[in-house]
Amino acid sequence: MRVSTVVMAHPDRRHQAEQLRRRHPELDIQIVLDPEPGGRPATLRTAKLAWDAVREDATHHLVLQEDVQLCEGFTAALHQALSVAPEGALALHGNWIMATAQAVRLAAFVGASWTPVIDSWAPTQALVMPASAARQFAGYAQRYAPDKPDNRAIFEFLQDRSLRTYVAVPNLAEHRPAGSLLLNDLFYGVRNSAVFPLGHDLGATPFTAMVAEPPAVAHMGLGDFESLCHYEPLGRAERSTMNINEVLFPAGMTPQELEEGFASDLDYHPEAVRTGFGPSMLFQFWLTSFTQGVLARGMLEPAGATSFDKQLDSAPWARLALGTFAGGALRKTCPRDRILDVAAELTPLCVTAMRAGFVAVDSWPGLRALWDPDGNDMRPRWNDGTDKEDEPK
Repeated sequence: MRVSTVVMAHPDRRHQAEQLRRRHPELDIQIVLDPEPGGRPATLRTAKLAWDAVREDATHHLVLQEDVQLCEGFTAALHQALSVAPEGALALHGNWIMATAQAVRLAAFVGASWTPVIDSWAPTQALVMPASAARQFAGYAQRYAPDKPDNRAIFEFLQDRSLRTYVAVPNLAEHRPAGSLLLNDLFYGVRNSAVFPLGHDLGATPFTAMVAEPPAVAHMGLGDFESLCHYEPLGRAERSTMNINEVLFPAGMTPQELEEGFASDLDYHPEAVRTGFGPSMLFQFWLTSFTQGVLARGMLEPAGATSFDKQLDSAPWARLALGTFAGGALRKTCPRDRILDVAAELTPLCVTAMRAGFVAVDSWPGLRALWDPDGNDMRPRWNDGTDKEDEPK
């Protein structure tokens, strides 16, 4: 397995690209600079060159953006990941603002190493493609106007070739805080990783071939002003989102039961109240995590209700991934220097809410409709098409 690596950068940030190259000499990084640095800020014109710069003998091509931080042991982890990864493009960073981040958290909870992107764009901060696909994209991208975002162009290219993009769990790259040339930091807020193992020992084999494809996700808002819990079923030709009450109440829960569940859990977490958020905002955090818990139960069936805590402690990246949910939801609300502290105060409530959803299935069997409306098996699979019970010994 031979990986060629490129860092794409604006000349004003060349020092960041060079720092990456100095820090990771084993990657033999090439640096590709924006050919029109004085032009309108855009990523695609640099991405075309970056994806075309595949070394002749490479089997895979990795393109990094200059504002990433790679984890300790990155190169060994990357090669081990490629040895078990599903076919397609591999995103080594999935930021916490994506709907996909909720799929990443479910995948981490069930102990999977991969989950497909469910957004309509590919995470391009640290992306690996087979060398042949990388070369093809460079030509494919010529059809686009220069201001086409590279993450959407790559998504359409892969979709056109029936290739999927999978996010690695854990992420091997983090987005470093820096002012965006496209103002993305102001439009979208802090864009941290959904599950970056800073300070964690990856071990010799951090990845398996296990792929989790959640039947649905619950996320807060759709980028609009209001932060509301939305339920989004996946695996269907047409994407749709619903307010969560449109799902939970037909499944058998009453408004009073839901309100009492929230109030009871909040009693145990006064630290969440001390963040200063009102009950409506706290309820949305709780409700989103509750729904994720229902979905997690479906991905582990026939697991019993008591298996939540065992799973939380045995899946290596579960707690780390769940701990980034509140920060992602608060990305436009809290100052950068406070967001992690505030998120840490909310995370215990979110974990309690997820546990409540996980066990609620026993009291309200109709909740199974959230993960199994068509009678499908939603357990994680291995990338050879088998399910978890067929794990090689």
